[in-house]
Amino acid sequence: MLLDVLLATFLFSLGFAALFGLTQGAVSEARQATTLMEGANLAQNKLDHLAVHAWSDNIANQACIPGGTVEGYEGKFSWLIQSEWEGGPQLMRVSVEVRWTERGNPFQYKLESLYAVE
Repeated sequence: MLLDVLLATFLFSLGFAALFGLTQGAVSEARQATTLMEGANLAQNKLDHLAVHAWSDNIANQACIPGGTVEGYEGKFSWLIQSEWEGGPQLMRVSVEVRWTERGNPFQYKLESLYAVE
């Protein structure tokens, strides 16, 4: 009888440890997904900010430098905006790259778009 109780307790403990490990992994993945979503939103916000202003204003305010890079930081994220003329002065390729480090591992998210410049 005592052996049955000890075996049952051992199996319960083993199952509980496995469930705890799975839960810990799920929480870690959820945290990483949340950070990726934040990085993607930041990149999209940077592109949206550029798109709502006139390109001459963006260039004059140095929010976007054709052939150059604009850098900045926001919280745990660093971002780079690179732009260049694409086939003449009426089409501009703009890319926003967001970088961050999580648990010692570097991550990045990049968006690119083409804009007609009037």
